[in-house]
Amino acid sequence: MKKILAVEDDLSTQKYYRELFSAEGYEVTLAGDATGGVMQFRAVRPDLVILDAEMPGGGGERVFEMIREIMESGVPVLFVTGMPGRVEKFTETYANVGVLAKPADSDVLLARAAEMIGG
Repeated sequence: MKKILAVEDDLSTQKYYRELFSAEGYEVTLAGDATGGVMQFRAVRPDLVILDAEMPGGGGERVFEMIREIMESGVPVLFVTGMPGRVEKFTETYANVGVLAKPADSDVLLARAAEMIGG
């Protein structure tokens, strides 16, 4: 079973991610802030990380930089954010980084996640 870590401070969006991806057979782990995201990344070793750019304790950019430091291989990262321009720079530097604007259509989100995970 492929594992997704969603780092998102909004509880309704967390619930949405859990329901959406679980229904498609993914194992979903949630974190509500940057610190929790990095801790869960270390514990879970996900196949995909979904990040919001704006969160307490440092935004998705901070989480991204921190997980890049501890990764042994390039786990794909999908930013789903209301501020896509803020994180576009990562798509230019890293091949396995994507960006979707909120609110992301569920079909588009599922397709992009499957594409990035490779299945």
